[in-house]
Amino acid sequence: MQIARAAILAAAILALLGPNVRAQTAAWHPVGNVEFFVGAGAGGENDRIARAIQRVLTKEQLVDSMTVLNKPGAAQIIAMTDLSRKEGDGNEIGLASGSFINAIARKGLDLHQHLTPLVKLFDAYQCYFTAIDSPIKSMVDVRDRLKADPGSVTFAFPVGLGSPLHVSVVNVGKTAGAPAKKLVTVVFDSGSDVSVQAAGGHIDVGETSIGSSMPLIVGGKLRMLGIAAPERLAGELAKYPTLREQGLDVVTANSYTVLLPNGLKPEQIAFWANALDRVMVDPDFKLDLERNFWTLEPIRYPEAATWLQHDYDNNRAVLTELGMLE
Repeated sequence: MQIARAAILAAAILALLGPNVRAQTAAWHPVGNVEFFVGAGAGGENDRIARAIQRVLTKEQLVDSMTVLNKPGAAQIIAMTDLSRKEGDGNEIGLASGSFINAIARKGLDLHQHLTPLVKLFDAYQCYFTAIDSPIKSMVDVRDRLKADPGSVTFAFPVGLGSPLHVSVVNVGKTAGAPAKKLVTVVFDSGSDVSVQAAGGHIDVGETSIGSSMPLIVGGKLRMLGIAAPERLAGELAKYPTLREQGLDVVTANSYTVLLPNGLKPEQIAFWANALDRVMVDPDFKLDLERNFWTLEPIRYPEAATWLQHDYDNNRAVLTELGMLE
């Protein structure tokens, strides 16, 4: 009898508290392991961002556990295709860089419409570098070499041909009057691979994220040639010139967006939106931002979908101009 009265009293209290509190008691959250799809190899910028997010989500117990799935290849299309096949599954998320949007724009694919953009986190400016003992001392040297012989410089960058980093190299070539088809380019799985290859003198000039190359620059293995930003960056990067300062009007940024499969319920999307907001204010994540030279510029769901489509359309326009559509 006492148990029955207690149950009735509890139900009455819950009713008085209203629907908001009742909803909170039944709020959705992922149960079991969450898979985090990343379309690049371990050690590169995509991987470092995903693992920085993973650390906060697990530390704050927002997920039971999380596995980062590195699936490099086809400019992230393989990984994002696998994510899109998880329709309706709230235990699956992914991270894609601007190279993914560039790749599907080049191929005329609509894969981005089969995914739900949760938040565009930030843009990361890219940099050019070479081995510390290379005769190339600046981007002016690169331009002069290309003027003399468009095939005299071997450029390397991660992810794929036709990517924003490849377009950047093409634009560097343009400043020297070097045709895109005569430029020598090599693609690696990650920015860390590019940095190691450049330090070993296996390629002439590397281009990747600042965070991927800075350990070897600070360690005296690589020479920073220039940062493809509109103006000098702050802090310890202030001593490095931009490409613009050296007479090459080239700006290159790579965006990073957290994606979900389509078909999720509103409460599932709401959980992940709140979880990423928690990540972005976490002190440990802020340290990762500083270490990797990332600047938060979030565009959240649902506005992120509009931004993503605009980025896709812009890529189509640029690639059309460069004759790189497939």
